[in-house]
This record gives sequence, structure tokens and C-alpha cells, in this order.
Amino acid sequence: MSASPDSTPSVRKAIGIDLGTTFCAIAHIDAYGKPQIIPNSESERITPSVILFDGNSAIVGTLAKQNAVSEPEKIVDFVKREMGKSKGEFHRDFNGKGYSAEELSAIIVKKLKNDAEKYLGQGISDAVITVPAYFNDAERTATLHAGQLAGLNVLQIINEPTAAALAYGLDKLDSDQTVFVFDLGGGTFDVTIMRIEGHHIRMLASNGDHRLGGKDWDDVIVNWVAEEFDKAHGENPLLDLQSYQDLYSRAVTGKLQLSGRSRSTIVHSYNGRSVKIDLTREDFEARSRHLLEKCKAICEIVMQEAQMTWPQIDRILLTGGMTRMPAVREMISAISGLPLAEDVSPDEAVAIGAAIQAILALLGEEDRLGERVLPIETREQFSTADGGLIRVTNITTHTMGVVLWDDSKVEEYVFPMIKKMTPIPVETKNSFGTAKANMKNAIVRVVEGESTVPSECTPLGVCEIELPPFLPKGSPVELTYRYDANQVLEVTVDAYGKQNRVFIARTTGLSAGEIATATADLSQIKVM
Repeated sequence: MSASPDSTPSVRKAIGIDLGTTFCAIAHIDAYGKPQIIPNSESERITPSVILFDGNSAIVGTLAKQNAVSEPEKIVDFVKREMGKSKGEFHRDFNGKGYSAEELSAIIVKKLKNDAEKYLGQGISDAVITVPAYFNDAERTATLHAGQLAGLNVLQIINEPTAAALAYGLDKLDSDQTVFVFDLGGGTFDVTIMRIEGHHIRMLASNGDHRLGGKDWDDVIVNWVAEEFDKAHGENPLLDLQSYQDLYSRAVTGKLQLSGRSRSTIVHSYNGRSVKIDLTREDFEARSRHLLEKCKAICEIVMQEAQMTWPQIDRILLTGGMTRMPAVREMISAISGLPLAEDVSPDEAVAIGAAIQAILALLGEEDRLGERVLPIETREQFSTADGGLIRVTNITTHTMGVVLWDDSKVEEYVFPMIKKMTPIPVETKNSFGTAKANMKNAIVRVVEGESTVPSECTPLGVCEIELPPFLPKGSPVELTYRYDANQVLEVTVDAYGKQNRVFIARTTGLSAGEIATATADLSQIKVM
């Protein structure tokens, strides 16, 4: 395959990566300033997020997916739903080694990086990687680590709806409008309201469910067929891994067929017995209505959080493969009464937006460093009339707090340091008194969530600082929370000239030592 026509090589080449639950896509900005999808080495525009371990090799994509039925014990899929978990909470073992969610995702990213380098005919150093807007701190940090493990300088972690809005709005920046991004992919769901105004794309509100997506609709069919098989033969075909993978593959095919026609048929065989199920779109929609109701409820929640009504929205932007389902499109049209934007690809918009953001990030580096790393034509393509750059502003999707004792020292509560929907990057400071006299150490417990009850929030980690002796109760300790453009948190604790400025000691994901080990281990795997 020949390289794309990029006759003006840049000092640095950046790509955008849509790291999806079921499929991934990569994009770049070509020599003419146009965003383009990069096909993989199999000449496909999207790559299945499936890994097949074969000795010291890891095969990623369609071939791995095709072998899911014949070699299910060697397959890893849906790893995005496990991001942010510690290795103790989730890992998969192959060839005597346990792989965390970050490491498995890094293998997928490495495949995408290799394909991009092969197609473009040059090395790739920089990338922007997308995540669901509702991903929390641990999940975002894990995604950042995955990119680094794959050998990339991750310029930024960007929200998928923001990327989609960039792809949609790049040629509409002169037309002010408010866009409702409905992003329903294979494993995650986000709804985000974006404002395009004066060459500035702003995120106004966001909500979602990172464990709701196309797989849940697939499971409806899988369980439906399994129930009928059990009724007919008294056996559960899901107890066998190979049978499950086979049935799952047939369920996905059936679901896709029901998006284009009103009826489909699934035949599943197990232990020498079989069952034939006629699927109708009407029955499928009835059985999966609870999933659609979840989507509808989250749409209504985000409108309330934004304090907006549907007449204030100009356009609905659909991204993610599940938005091709007729019931999904009918639901969002019915509750909004608005037109659906049809000028972006649900599968490709997020990667294209990430590629645009990658260029904007490099141009921002040019301004900070005072040196050119991209062709001058690229700056002109992504600049405003007055020479400034297109701006993108995201907001926090979760509240970041600290656990404190109340005045009576009877119970703990969460004090919000950075509230949900705060524009980022952001830095905030506050001082708190020590809970008792003569405390030797101040221990700061950092949490994420909307509740004031610590047990109802997600613990992110702890910071600790040694205190001078003989301090009275109520002695001040200053906290600084810094939330960067990747929505990754750094906490600083100051007390009497002593400072502990560290990224929080996270209780999730890989530690610094584990990352170093994982980098060495992954270098021994041939990614194909």
C-alpha cells in the first residue's frame, strides 16, 4: 500500500485515536489540512478492539475477532469497560503473565500506531486519545498510561463527544449553534451539550453511563436465545466458552440485520442439539426497552444539569455505531423534536475530531516554545481570522472532593474542592484545620463523586504530609487541587513550610513501578 500524499513532511506527526470498546479508528490531518481516516494494515477503516494471544505475538483486529469462536481462551475483548481497575480487580493471564487493562489497551494502541506509521510512511510520536466524557479520574489515567505504554507521547486525553463536535463543527465555526451530542458506542454512553461560538467550542454539560452500550443490546439477544435453548433441551449453552462466543457472534449479526429489516433468524447449536429463533424488530425493541429508557433518562438529566430546554438546542449529533439502530434514532427525535445531523460518520467522527485536537495541541506547543513543529499552512488552516487558534473548553464531569471530619468529630463528610461542570484546566485552594492537637501527620483522602457521604464516592487515593510537633487543634493545612486538560488530578498539601506535591497515590490502575515493568514486558510482544 502506498503512503498518503503528504508532500510537505512535518517535524512531528500527530494522530487521533478513537479507542473504542468494540472498534477503534485512527485519523490524521493530511498535507492539505484535511482530516482523513487512516486505514489499518488490512485496509479497513475501523479496527475491532479484540486481541488474540498466540505465543509471543498479539494479533489485534478482524483476525482476532474471527478466531473468537475457535480459540475463545486466547481472546480478550471489551477491555475498555475494565479501565481504571487495579490489577487485582481485573487481569487476564496468557503465557504465564497477567495483563492489566492498561497493558491490554496498550497492545491495541500499539497496533493502531504501527498501522498509522506503515500507511503514512513515517514514525508517529504524538497522539490524542479519546475517552467517554463520563470516564472518571482512574479511567482517564489508565487510558493515558495505555498510550504511553504503546510508545506514544499523549498530547491530550479528549472527551469523545468533544471530538465529535470538533469533527462536526470545524467547517461551521462561523455559525453559532448549540449541539447535543448523543454518543452510544459498543460499551459506553455519553450525552454532552456543546456550544460552537466565535471559533470557540465549549462543553456546557455532560452525563452518561460507561457501562451501557451496544454489548448490552447484544446480551439481550444472547440471553433470549439461551433461554429458548434451555427450554427446549434443558441445557444452558452459555456455560461453554466456545458456545458463548459463537452465540454472541450470531447475536451481533442478528442485531445488525434488524437495523435494516424487520426480521432475522438465529440458529444456534450446542452439544449436538440446536434451536432456531425468529427475531422480529418489534420483539427485540420490546425486550431492550429498558436500555433505551436508560438512554432517555440520561438525556433528560443532562438537559436539567445544563438548565436548558430542547428549543435551545440547534442540532442533534449522533456518534457511535449503536445510533444506527432505528429505535435509538426514533427516541432521540421524539424527545427533542430536532433534526439529526447526517454529515458526519458515527464510526469516524470521534477519531477525526481527535486528529484535529492533536494539531491544535501541537500548535499550542509552538506558541509556548516559540518554535515551529508543523508546516505554516497547517497553522493557517486551523487559525481564526485574527491569527488565534480554534479553542476547545471542556468541563469536569465529576466533583473532586476531600474527606473531612465534622466539628463534633462524630462523622466524616466530603467537601467539594472542584465541582462538577467547572471549566478546565482549573486550580483551586482551600485551608482546613487539623482535627486534633499534636497530630503527627495530615492524611488527605481524595474522592470523586457527587455525594457528601464518603462511602458513596469513588476513592482516588491519599496524600500525606508530616506536621511539626505540638500543633494545636485547628492548625491550618492548605490543599491545592489542580485538574488538567486531561481531567487528571494533582493534589498539593502545604503545612508550615512543608509541602508534599505529588500526583495522588492512586488506589487504582498501575503504579509507577508496574508501568516501568509493563513497558519492558510489552516490548517483548510482537503486535500484529
